[in-house]
Amino acid sequence: MRWWRSRARTPLPRIAAVVVAAASVIALGAAGPAAAVDGAPAIHYVALGDSRAAGPTVGSQLADEGCGRTSNGYPNLIAAALSPATFTDVACGGATTADVVDRDQITNPPVRKQVPVQSSVLRPDTTLVTLSIGGNDLRWRGLLTPCFGTPTSGDRFCRDDPGIRSTMEARFVTLASATDRVLQVIRQRSPIARIVVLGHGGYFGSQGCWPDAQLSAGDATFVRSFFDRFDNVLAGSALRNNATYVDVAAAAESHDACATAGERWFTGSVRRGQTPPNHPTPAGSAAMARLVLAALGT
Repeated sequence: MRWWRSRARTPLPRIAAVVVAAASVIALGAAGPAAAVDGAPAIHYVALGDSRAAGPTVGSQLADEGCGRTSNGYPNLIAAALSPATFTDVACGGATTADVVDRDQITNPPVRKQVPVQSSVLRPDTTLVTLSIGGNDLRWRGLLTPCFGTPTSGDRFCRDDPGIRSTMEARFVTLASATDRVLQVIRQRSPIARIVVLGHGGYFGSQGCWPDAQLSAGDATFVRSFFDRFDNVLAGSALRNNATYVDVAAAAESHDACATAGERWFTGSVRRGQTPPNHPTPAGSAAMARLVLAALGT
């Protein structure tokens, strides 16, 4: 299982349309202090990020630790497949890039806790790091709220709002530098690690639906383009910092919030089952785990 070796790929015009493997990643084949029985290097896996990685349910959001992590989160599914020598999951709902590398996080209500800065768990022998981040930096739900209406409100024309567009542009610029910093800190703390950055799209398709995606066709296209831009920021940062980018949105085509219950990977504006709004369903978390494992070559 030689998933630690990276292969460079030629980016397409839409960077987020491909899995970008690092052009030069330090191979994890160097012998470490612990090795698997078959002679391959032992895997030491750390999962960082926000609620996309935590995989919260309505019940887990009430748990004492405040982060909403569940066994359905994609990190746990990856760990089950890889059987790492060590596995540490510190993904936490509401986390920003600053919570990953710069400060302790105060978790969101209903459970307010202070949790340590996520990068504190990284070690020199960490060999795999997964990361989902950026949504809370962009505060995308608040930014795109004017796009979502009611069955009788008609087209909101948020796509034509210059204030939304200018705020988007400014936040994307800030996110790019913030994500670069996260990846640089991870590399400094864990120099031999394979770093995998997951894309953030997939919630909404090209059409709206009530009540899950309360969008006109024109605004649905605009919202989808927002996530394309978001993913391009993440993919670009991964490419600049010798990380692997995994495109979730492309795989999630026809599995957005408007899909049937059996096909839905993400909730939209309303809760579905135990999955809160705007979060991955168990099927979505399982799909993200499969995408990461495929990128690792397993």
